[in-house]
Order: sequence, then C-alpha cells, then structure tokens
Amino acid sequence: MPTTTGMKGGGYYDANSREQRSASQAFLPWLETAVAELPEPSPHQQSWNLLDIGSSEGANAISTTEQLITWLRKRSELPVWAFFDDLPTNDFNQMFLNLFPAGKPVITANDIYTAAIGGSAFERLVPPASLHVATTFNAIGFFETRPAASLPGFILPMLPNLRAPRDGVQVSEDELIPFQKQAHQDLCHFYRARAAELVPGGKLLVQIFGRNETHSTGHGIIDVLSDALLDFVEADLLPRSFYEEFLFPASYRNTAELIAPIENEPDLTAAFRVDQLDARDVPVPFNDVFAENEDRAAWAKSYTGFLRAFTEPVLAVALPEYLPQENTVDKIYQRIDRLLQDHPDRYEFHFISIATLLTRL
Repeated sequence: MPTTTGMKGGGYYDANSREQRSASQAFLPWLETAVAELPEPSPHQQSWNLLDIGSSEGANAISTTEQLITWLRKRSELPVWAFFDDLPTNDFNQMFLNLFPAGKPVITANDIYTAAIGGSAFERLVPPASLHVATTFNAIGFFETRPAASLPGFILPMLPNLRAPRDGVQVSEDELIPFQKQAHQDLCHFYRARAAELVPGGKLLVQIFGRNETHSTGHGIIDVLSDALLDFVEADLLPRSFYEEFLFPASYRNTAELIAPIENEPDLTAAFRVDQLDARDVPVPFNDVFAENEDRAAWAKSYTGFLRAFTEPVLAVALPEYLPQENTVDKIYQRIDRLLQDHPDRYEFHFISIATLLTRL
C-alpha cells in the first residue's frame, strides 16, 4: 500500500507550497526546449497529451501545464488533453476547484480538455504510447511501499544531520541498505510505467527533492520533526516505541541515484536517453523573507506550514489510536514552531532540487 495518503487537503497544501513551486520552476526552461523538440504531429494525431504525476491540489501543477500549453500552441493548434494524477486519497475536490474557479475553466485556451486520474506514480496511469509529455514535481521521493526493515534510531532512512546532533539519534550504513534497494526499485517501476505510456520522442521531466555534496533537503525539516517527537517521548506524551517504529517514508536521492536505473537496467537504457541532469540549491521563499526582516516568529510559522503540508498525513495515520489524535497532532506542530523560533540555526533548511529530462527512444 502507498506510504502516504497524499498532501494535507482542504487548500492547505496549495497555501503552503511556494517552496515546491520554486523547486520546480528552476527546471521549466528545460520543458520549453523539450516541447520544441517533440516529433511533428502525424496526420492521424488528434491531440497533444500531457500528464502531471503527483499533482496534489493542483495549483502548482496547473500553472506548469498552462505554460506547457502555451509552448505547444507554438507548434500546432491541435487540441490538448491535460491529465492530473495523484493517489485516490488525494483532495481532488480542491483540484477541480482550482481547475474551475467559479465554475469556469482556469485554462482559457481553446480546445483544452482536463481530467483527473487516481493512481500510483509507480504504476501505469494511461494507455500505452499515448503521452507526449509527462512531468512529476516533488512527488516520487516517497517510497512506493515501506521496506520490511526497522530503523529505531531515526525517523528517516538517511544518516542523521551532523549539524543537528542529538543523543540516541543514530543510523548505521547497513541499516540503510534495504531502503536504498527499495528506492532504486521504486524508480525502476516509475520509469518502466512511463516508458510504456510515452510515444517515441516523447519527453519525461522528473524533478524531486534530493541532496548534493553539502546539503540534503531532509536536513532541517526532519531534524525538527524528530526533535519534537523525542520531546514528546521524554515528556511521556508518546511511547518510545512510537519513535522507534515511525518512519517518514522518503528518499533524498542525488543525481547519480536519479538516473541509475536508466544507466544500469538494460530495458530502461534502451527506452530512454538522458538529455539533462542537474542539482540546484533553489531559493526558499520563507528563508528569503527571514533574511530581510529577521522575524523569527513569521519564519517559524511559514516553515511549520510548509512542513505540515506533507508530513501531517503520514504522522496522523501513524499515531497510536488511543491518543486524542487531532489535539496531539496540533501540539506536535506547535512544538515544531517553538523549536524553530528558539533554534533557527539548528534547523537551517536548503531545498536541493534535482531533475532529469529524458527522451523516449
């Protein structure tokens, strides 16, 4: 089963995802070039078909799709199918509100058709050889399924951040091996599904949170979540066993890991060409504002909102049933806010956005 139900709904993710948009926008110029390189429409082609995978509530995905449509219109006046995918548990109501505010389509170009798809990024989502452009932003870093392995010393399958040490928080290299194997397998599943769906010459842009030589996107955000949970454990508000069993199911890959399946799996090597590959330390809006006004409270509030948008669905499901869940969840994020205000240097956050642009052979 999926390791998350999706992002926090009710418009919350849209309101707290400026950082994710910054991470995706860094690579939009690649898409303009990709669209220009698409094969000429065949005489029998009836539409351009686009798929965004992991669209959440849609605000960011719709913005990117509108830009894609603008570039496609420079190629031809063919109708466009724009598909938006996420898990069946996603807040599709908010997505449709974003697509049709006040009952009118937000994408105003002629002959544009939109649809939502409920399904996993690691499985087939549309008929074979039907897509011209597929994109995914900040989505496939989550594990497809949780490995049957324990990690009692930390809540993330990654070595702890040396800049934020805490007694008892530790992970060995051997403990990480099952998670690294799962992360590779997940990417193989994802790429094979897209290979089946894309037409020859079709384009796939994969962007994800990751790490470079000096920073990981997991640093700061997971440190403060871990510290807040440990504070609750030490205050006897959560059992120690909860911390030892809880896992935030994400992999923070580097560029080599992102394309390893393409380079090492023969069927994927034959299916894709790597056109672009890069890692960027992208601007973080709440950090930029903090650098200007030094308002710790405002910075902590924005940081907490960003963090809560994608961690709460995982945390809320994992909490023991006997706890007053809503109250406990709120208190955990209140603790996170307090920790951020008190120790901003400890929870320094860098968004390392990594991406590759592939062509279907």
